[in-house]
Amino acid sequence: MPNNEYDFQGGTSMAAPAVAGVAALIRSYYPKLTASEVKQIILKSGLTTKSKVIVSGDASKAMDFQNISKSGKMVNAYNALIMAHAVSKGKIKL
Repeated sequence: MPNNEYDFQGGTSMAAPAVAGVAALIRSYYPKLTASEVKQIILKSGLTTKSKVIVSGDASKAMDFQNISKSGKMVNAYNALIMAHAVSKGKIKL
């Protein structure tokens, strides 16, 4: 946040740069992976959660995370890099 402060924020405005950063990290280590492969790695390597998410700032509209996320998972850079390595070496197919 401005002035070197921290604040909890959520939503796509916070998620998009985090996921883009993981994609850039993968591409920096494994530049021969295609954009499609990187996308699949990110979607498949995330962490599942049973958490509820407050939608539109209204606690009465809380929904299961898996119902509002395409993959049902949260991005995980460590798992993504492990999977990217395996894909790059041909050890797993997407």
